[in-house]
Amino acid sequence: MKTGEFLEALLELVRQQLPPGLSGFQGTGPSMSLVKIHYGRPAVHYEVWIQKRRGEVELGLHFEGDAESNRRHLELLRGRRDAIRSALGPGVDAEPWDKGWTRVHETVPLEPLTDDFLVELSFKLSAMIRTLEPMLKNAEPR
Repeated sequence: MKTGEFLEALLELVRQQLPPGLSGFQGTGPSMSLVKIHYGRPAVHYEVWIQKRRGEVELGLHFEGDAESNRRHLELLRGRRDAIRSALGPGVDAEPWDKGWTRVHETVPLEPLTDDFLVELSFKLSAMIRTLEPMLKNAEPR
């Protein structure tokens, strides 16, 4: 399967796996190697990035807004690190990143873009969204 087709199918599978309150995301892409999912704030998005040269796929929640907001999001999720790792596995990490951005992410080895790998990644991404999105929503001012 070609990368663009794989990422399009991934978006659709993830949408089907999420409960109604989370399935209404907006998708950006796919571009040549990545797709983004957000809930009305593009600077806060889930991303799947297929990195063929490195032989890996990054799945993550990226905070690419202003540095202060990014830092607050990172602190919030670092404070929930044990719950996040319990739900998503020990390979998920929260860290500062490039340009003042921050992220919660997991890197998995790239496999051939087959239906089996598509299902595996869709389960990982939908679990990430089901785990992290309520943490973000509960932390927002009411």
